[in-house]
Amino acid sequence: MMIFTPREALCRLQGIEERSNAALYCKFDPLHLPEILALVGRTHGLAELHVALKSSLTMLLSTVDRVKCLEQEMAYYQAKVVNLQAEIAAIKRAEGNVVEVGNDPSNKRRRI
Repeated sequence: MMIFTPREALCRLQGIEERSNAALYCKFDPLHLPEILALVGRTHGLAELHVALKSSLTMLLSTVDRVKCLEQEMAYYQAKVVNLQAEIAAIKRAEGNVVEVGNDPSNKRRRI
């Protein structure tokens, strides 16, 4: 006796070829694919989500605006550089406020 996954069993009952997932997912609007894939993952589990992702990956990637993604990443890193520069400036200002205290034999420095 052969053991079938739920999807395989449904395909056999309906007389549908199991490898026709790509034909199924190509009929959806690519902008709705993330919602459809989330629904598949919630209701049918990770195995079915994997099958759905393999079938719809090219359409899903075609909806990504690569230029916009790179612009957002560049803005993120520019903001990070500004924060790091501000931190470096604060450290340098703090180091500039350190003075030697007299001819103390311990030669300890105090912050003012």
